[in-house]
Amino acid sequence: MQKGKRTRELIIGAAIKVIAEVGSDNASILEITKVAKVGNGTFYYHFKNKEEILAAIGETVTKNMVDSYEIDLASAREDPAMLIAKSTKGMLLKCSEDSVWAEVIIDALGLRDQTPIFLRGYNKNLIPHIEYGISRNRFDTQLSEDLVELIQSINRTALIMIMEGNNKKQSIIRAIEAKLRILGVQPAEAREIAQAV
Repeated sequence: MQKGKRTRELIIGAAIKVIAEVGSDNASILEITKVAKVGNGTFYYHFKNKEEILAAIGETVTKNMVDSYEIDLASAREDPAMLIAKSTKGMLLKCSEDSVWAEVIIDALGLRDQTPIFLRGYNKNLIPHIEYGISRNRFDTQLSEDLVELIQSINRTALIMIMEGNNKKQSIIRAIEAKLRILGVQPAEAREIAQAV
C-alpha cells in the first residue's frame, strides 16, 4: 500500500475514534491530527476541511457495512421486504461488532434536520430499496425525508439497545419488524419476516 494512502487511512481512523469519543460536532481537526500523530499540513494535504473528512468517513463506514454482508439479491428482488430485512440485519451486526463504529453511527443518526454527511452513502442504498418496494406495491407508504429519518432512528435505537447490553438478536428482530411495519407491511407478516432473517 502506498504511503500516502496509508496516511489517509490513518487520519480517517483517527477521525472515527475522535468522533466516537466527542461526537462529530465537537471533533476538531487539531484533535484528529493529534490522535493520528500527523501534522496539520499532512491533514490538509489529504482533506480540504472537516466536511471532507466526514464524507470520507461516511464512504469508509458505508462500504465496510455493505461489504460485510451478502444479500441473496435474487430473493430480495422477489420481495423488497426481504431486502430491507437482510440489509438491516447486516448493518446492525456490522456496526455492533465495533463499539467505535457503533458510537459514530449513533452520533450521526442522532442529528436532526439534516442528513449527516456520512449517512449519505447509506441513504443512497436505502432510498432505492424503498422506491423499489413502493413500485412493486409491496410497501404501502410514500417516500419522504420523514420516512427516511424514522428508519434511521430505528437503526439508532437498535444500536443503542445492543451497545447497552440488550439481546442483540431480539434488538435486530424488533428493528426489522418496526421498519417493515412503517413501510406498510402487515404486523403479522413483518414479525414473521423479521424472525426468519
